[in-house]
Amino acid sequence: MSDLIFNADALQDFPRQLGRGVTYLHRQRKKFMDERLKPYGFVGAMHMILLYISHHPGTTQDAIVSHMYIDKCNVARRTKRLEELGYIRRETGKTDRRENNLYLTQKGEELAPIIRGYLQEWARSITRDLSDEERLTLITLLDRLIHTEAQ
Repeated sequence: MSDLIFNADALQDFPRQLGRGVTYLHRQRKKFMDERLKPYGFVGAMHMILLYISHHPGTTQDAIVSHMYIDKCNVARRTKRLEELGYIRRETGKTDRRENNLYLTQKGEELAPIIRGYLQEWARSITRDLSDEERLTLITLLDRLIHTEAQ
């Protein structure tokens, strides 16, 4: 991506540059993670679903849909595949027998820190030219955008 010159013209081009930057980073991260997780049978958002279950044992597919903004069919396919691969298990809900609660298996527990390591590696690689202060500023600004968008 090219460097921006901060002036009135750059501000006019801001929407395109913002969209381009977010899209580029998303695709770069997807490619990075897909390459590293392919040997585990992972595609798409499976790694994010596994990490969500790791942080929220007993969660449901509906909770994943709500939290991750992934469509219900995609979550159903991905959780089914994670179960087939032996990374998660389902238990019938104690309060609602129609719901399944999702938990990591031992195999899933062992993989979660590996996935986190890959995500840290990617984040370090794309922010290697930023100071710690710039990294914190970046996260602060992104967090503000996320919370502004939700309103």
